[in-house]
Amino acid sequence: MTGMAGTFRLKFWGTRGSIPSPGSGTLKYGGNTSCLEVRCGNELIIIDAGTGIRGLGIEILKAGPVKASMLFSHMHWDHIQGIPFFQPVYVPGNEFKIYGGRDWGANLESALKCQMQSPNFPVTLEAVNEVGARMEYVDIDAGTIFQIGYTDSITITSVELNHPNKAFGFRIDYGGRSLVYATDTENLPETDGKLAELASGADLLIHDAQYTNEEYYGLDGGGNKINWGHSTPEAAAAAAIASDVKQLVLFHHDPYHKDDLVDQMLQESSAIFPNTIAASEGMVIDLHAFTEQAAPNLKETDTPGLGRSSTSAGL
Repeated sequence: MTGMAGTFRLKFWGTRGSIPSPGSGTLKYGGNTSCLEVRCGNELIIIDAGTGIRGLGIEILKAGPVKASMLFSHMHWDHIQGIPFFQPVYVPGNEFKIYGGRDWGANLESALKCQMQSPNFPVTLEAVNEVGARMEYVDIDAGTIFQIGYTDSITITSVELNHPNKAFGFRIDYGGRSLVYATDTENLPETDGKLAELASGADLLIHDAQYTNEEYYGLDGGGNKINWGHSTPEAAAAAAIASDVKQLVLFHHDPYHKDDLVDQMLQESSAIFPNTIAASEGMVIDLHAFTEQAAPNLKETDTPGLGRSSTSAGL
């Protein structure tokens, strides 16, 4: 595993929610479902395993044996559906420590097994475990604080979010920097206090922003999305203010939203919380570029805080 000690970077491999949405209208922000790569020194953390994890798997195999921690926010299909196509799990010698909720109706291992069985998939997870990578499953409770990585140098804090069937938000603290992953959460009509506490003072908040205000309240004629478990750009901005974070990233873009609509939603959020960007596939953020006062004003060009790198072995 390559990587520089002290590195704290993340790369977005999938930014959509619900279902993949490839096509000319989603080229800017991407069409794969949720997946992030996080590098903390030499440690690799993978957050969620939507279809974006397929590309991540191809890249990390180039660096040799893979050892990684995997955090799953919940078991809805757009967050687990990439596992059958994640090549590193089929390779002997690779190791994955996989964390998911204990009380999700079924544990994470069971959910992954269900999607890899006939008639849904020709190779079972049990068969993969016999000949492929070593996978260890760790069931956690909401509110659990634990150390991960092969040096136990990374602190993870979990909290339950407002989403059907339950979902977790995660805070990652490493080397004096912090990021919070809070997708699939409904922070309306006001920010959930548990999330505000989790994200308090964080360098980076990655927040669900699936629906426009009109869609959420049904003002577009399509029926409201109240209690569907997702937020708006305005709600994400309000959460960023309530949590006093340095940088906000809008995430979990609706599969029906073309790039120009995501652009518009970004403008609406930025009017409330100026230090806002929208997640796009390939986007790289270096948390060590953040100062004590504020994050860089990130743009979709190479900056000290943000790049469009295609290299994942150490980002």
